[in-house]
Amino acid sequence: MIDRHENVKTSLRPRSATIWTLVVLACLVACGCSNDLSTSYGQQQAIGEPDSVNGTAVFAEMFRRAGHDVLPWRGLSPRLFDKADCIVWFPDDFDPPGGKVANWLEDWLYEEPGRTLIFVGRDFDAAPWYWDKINPLLSNEQKAEAKSRRAVEQTEFKLERQGMAESNECRWLTYQQEYRHRKVTTLGGDYEWLENIDPSKLDIELNGRVLPSEYAEVVLHSEGDMLVSVESFDESRLIVVANGSFLLNLTLVNKEHRKLAGKLIDEVGPPKQTVVFLESGPGGPRIYENEPLPEIQTGMEIFNIWPTNWILLHLAAVGIIYCFSRAPIFGIPRDPEPDSTSDFGKHVEAVGELLERSGDEQYALEKLGQYEQVMGSE
Repeated sequence: MIDRHENVKTSLRPRSATIWTLVVLACLVACGCSNDLSTSYGQQQAIGEPDSVNGTAVFAEMFRRAGHDVLPWRGLSPRLFDKADCIVWFPDDFDPPGGKVANWLEDWLYEEPGRTLIFVGRDFDAAPWYWDKINPLLSNEQKAEAKSRRAVEQTEFKLERQGMAESNECRWLTYQQEYRHRKVTTLGGDYEWLENIDPSKLDIELNGRVLPSEYAEVVLHSEGDMLVSVESFDESRLIVVANGSFLLNLTLVNKEHRKLAGKLIDEVGPPKQTVVFLESGPGGPRIYENEPLPEIQTGMEIFNIWPTNWILLHLAAVGIIYCFSRAPIFGIPRDPEPDSTSDFGKHVEAVGELLERSGDEQYALEKLGQYEQVMGSE
């Protein structure tokens, strides 16, 4: 029997996880108090933005390191229905999935055995978390700005949550938002999920609470609050995660979070599976009856990708300045003065240019000597 702890180590590949941690930390320090903090939620790469603190690129890379094929997807299409072995969905929507979307995903689960749907609730935002973590690295002046930025991000998050009903449910789960915000410092549940995890080092946060379906088994909880549940659909499974506070880009800096993410990856099964990260906004993903045509690439997309867009804009500015420096001066046309045919000085200049083109200094000196002899004898 394979030791579960060793399996977790394999899927995490500590060396690669450490590399990704250093990358995220470098981004955290480099951003400082700049205004370009990307907060786009639930995407591997937001168009025209660097990796977001709320993104899924690090989690997707952990799947790749575990040996799976990983693809981003933006709608529920026939090709996705046939191709995907696992769908990971971080919806940018505080409401639970609508009936049509839930039906489509359940049909997909029932279609073939061994499929896995990972649904991660929206009720968390990493931007305030970012300002808390970066605060010790800042000067006193920057700390004041960071405090202000954190307040803005927290207010925006709370305003987005206000659209939720006090109790919002679907077949998979029920959202309840009247509970107080709290941090998770204790864990309970299945031994396989608890093994090798230090709850005191977690940074998991709960805002509202998620109540699982009556058919689901809670495999990880904290003081009775569900964190992860598993529900069977014949031989396939739906895994519901309360929120992304241990799975998003920035929060995976925490080592204990990476361990939990590794356990979630292990639940998907052995490689090599096709893992699709479903990306959607408010209202959920669009359902396609027929496979949509791929977007036609015009080449202009490069102007929406950072930092290439900034580099090209600067090169364009330099090019425009150069063109203006080389452009003719426009104005009222004027006829240039005609050359004088009687100007002996021009004849001398022309002879000098011819002698220079010959490249023979001795020959030029001889011609000058002959000229002086002729002129001196007259």
